[in-house]
Amino acid sequence: MLSKEKRINTILFDEILKLGNKRYFKYFYILVLENDKQKNSHIAFVVPKKQFKKAIDRNNIKRKCSGIIKDIYLNIPSSLNIIFFLKKEIEELNFQELQSEITNSLNDF
Repeated sequence: MLSKEKRINTILFDEILKLGNKRYFKYFYILVLENDKQKNSHIAFVVPKKQFKKAIDRNNIKRKCSGIIKDIYLNIPSSLNIIFFLKKEIEELNFQELQSEITNSLNDF
């Protein structure tokens, strides 16, 4: 799990939902909102209960994604707030494939 200063709080989450720019990918889509005044980038993962019925599956996917973000966090610009909305197809990926998908999606920034 990401540390508290790297996660998105509820106020920021609502703001990103209203004002964020969407980018679509095969296994997820992201909402991005830039804020030049902040020191750290903030990241959240949304795993829908309708698509992943078991909590253990949702937690497992969040844990994998958080681990990947921890590894590449220093490469993410500090002005970004990012929410990942994960799709059902993400279960098909192994860890290395998931890592390359997330890394490639963040290379545009």
